[in-house]
Amino acid sequence: MMNECNSWLNRLCNLNVAKSENRGRSPHKPLLLLCIIDMVEEGEIITPWIRYSPVLFFRFQSYWETVYERQQNKPDMRLPFHALGGERDQVWTRYMDDGTPSRSRETTRLCCIDESLWICLKDASFRQEARLRLITTYFTPAEQISLCEKLKLPEPSTAEIAAIKENAETYKIRLVKGRDARFRSIVLLNYKFTCVLTGYSLNTTKENIVVAAHIHQHSISGNDDPRNGLALTPDAHWMFDRGLWTAEPRDGKLIILIAKDHFNESSPYNRTLLDYHEKPLSIPDDAKIRPHPKHFEWHRKNRFLGLL
Repeated sequence: MMNECNSWLNRLCNLNVAKSENRGRSPHKPLLLLCIIDMVEEGEIITPWIRYSPVLFFRFQSYWETVYERQQNKPDMRLPFHALGGERDQVWTRYMDDGTPSRSRETTRLCCIDESLWICLKDASFRQEARLRLITTYFTPAEQISLCEKLKLPEPSTAEIAAIKENAETYKIRLVKGRDARFRSIVLLNYKFTCVLTGYSLNTTKENIVVAAHIHQHSISGNDDPRNGLALTPDAHWMFDRGLWTAEPRDGKLIILIAKDHFNESSPYNRTLLDYHEKPLSIPDDAKIRPHPKHFEWHRKNRFLGLL
């Protein structure tokens, strides 16, 4: 197994990627592989079979934020999802929805990871080393800082990164980019892209409607702990920031409180903010992370407009 894993680590450092003078080495393939490694580690992928899905695209999009400054375009996951099954890379085998072989990125919707790579991916030390190799091989020093911060990995000890760290403001910007990406990814995946106020969820193949919101205002607390986060639709987020609703712990649940006397509303479909008063937040039963009560305590005292 050690020989197989070493062989795959070398192959991952020699992927068939495009390279340009302005954009450097294309990040599509290594970013998708980082997504796959995360999903294996979190138990979301339990067999070698991977389906093109909104969740996988969301993860890819979250990583793309760290390279957008260099790439200056929107992510297209179809490219690496198909190309990693090419003759040069052979990371997986490509199929259409019906299980027949696919020969185009337009039809590739299912892939099966190479058997030897799948065995390696189940080993924690391999996953750690694979992440570090991918990051140091395909990304700029500034991007390496953001990616290592996102994944909570030690930064490579290079002269280029040391030079960036000499400029405190520049270094902080790179760290914040990584933390923001981690916070958004963890929060939205934890709440399954569902608004905790309304229970509403809407997903396309490339987007979802909810945003990752902070409970204790981030500009004050600087707190990027996912327990300080909620998944909210934009309107629920707007109302939360303005103190029109909050929540308090009660009998093991977080109960919604509405500032009833501080707004007027109407709806032809009888769906109003007042309808959620005294109802529990819509938190998935299997959510691994739940809001910490202390953050809602801050919000009730400092933002909520209603009487307590």
